[in-house]
Amino acid sequence: MPRSALVLAVGAGLYALALGALDVTFNATPLLIGVVALAAAVLGDRPQLTGTGLVLVGWGAAVLGVREGPLPVDRSAAAFLLGAGLGLVATRVLSRLTRSDLGDGAYAVLSGGLSFYLAYDVAELGRWPVWAAVLLMWAVLEAARGGRRNRR
Repeated sequence: MPRSALVLAVGAGLYALALGALDVTFNATPLLIGVVALAAAVLGDRPQLTGTGLVLVGWGAAVLGVREGPLPVDRSAAAFLLGAGLGLVATRVLSRLTRSDLGDGAYAVLSGGLSFYLAYDVAELGRWPVWAAVLLMWAVLEAARGGRRNRR
């Protein structure tokens, strides 16, 4: 099993523990998923996940800053955009070291933004078990991808 898949699976469990048992708020979701992606990039064998992780960490920090911190709620859209933008800039700066490019971060912006937008109408997207399952499915996909790479 590829190390990145293992890190993502462990991350799914830790995320579920944090939100299910340790009373961490759902607002921490993008930040925590970003940290798991960064861990999979650094500890695993998929440095390309760096862009995804950096964008989600930037956006997630902005979410916490607005929803539980000092940033004004009436500027939440600007804060979220700035957070994701900082993640993309960090991805660009680190791209030569990490083999990650802006495309990796762009997928995170697209999928994160779409999920956030749809969460107003699809209540399940605002529940932590769904995101724990998404992380676990991501781990399965990484394991399958790693198996294909090993056969080549």
